[in-house]
Amino acid sequence: MSVLDSLTRDLDWRETEIASMRLLLLSGSISEAQKTVLLRAAWALLYAHYEGFCKNALATFFDAAQGSGIRCSNLPRPTKILALGDTFGRLRNLPNSDFLAAIESFSSSHLDKIPDFPEVDTKSNLWPNVLIDLMVSADLSPAKVEEHQLKLSTLVARRNGIAHGENNMIPEFEYYKSYEKVVYEVIYDLAYQVEERLLSAPFGLGT
Repeated sequence: MSVLDSLTRDLDWRETEIASMRLLLLSGSISEAQKTVLLRAAWALLYAHYEGFCKNALATFFDAAQGSGIRCSNLPRPTKILALGDTFGRLRNLPNSDFLAAIESFSSSHLDKIPDFPEVDTKSNLWPNVLIDLMVSADLSPAKVEEHQLKLSTLVARRNGIAHGENNMIPEFEYYKSYEKVVYEVIYDLAYQVEERLLSAPFGLGT
């Protein structure tokens, strides 16, 4: 399965769930009390798909990058730093003699090898600054996330309140819908960038 097929299939089922919740919210057969409950549930679901898709898309990117057979030395600088992060941490704790030996063999031991990326870590709460850092590490533009940083922060904060049982009410459907629109903009931008990045140098998976 291609990267595009994988991302499209992941988007499809997420969109179906979000659309189903939207239809329930617009139903004329529910009471105002029921609508209040559904809005809270819709908010939590929207956040879950925002975090879930972003994490999956980035994991797909790193898996495909590793599977391309590219050497660590040929990675874009931020992606190279991510791949070597654990190695750097181990080197810092070595005695001087071992550290020198590791530096002398660094190219053959690490730069000439296929990178081993860490698991995508959303820090349990995918705040926009966390997503920005992850995208920068993948050599992707975080411009769309930065554009919607305030709304994404509100999405996370209110979801946390709902998840922790707080009396955090979503005021109306149009308010919720404005956040749904932002989530779609962010995840579609991420999907597009992942595909385009893997098709271009140094990965060139479309050639």
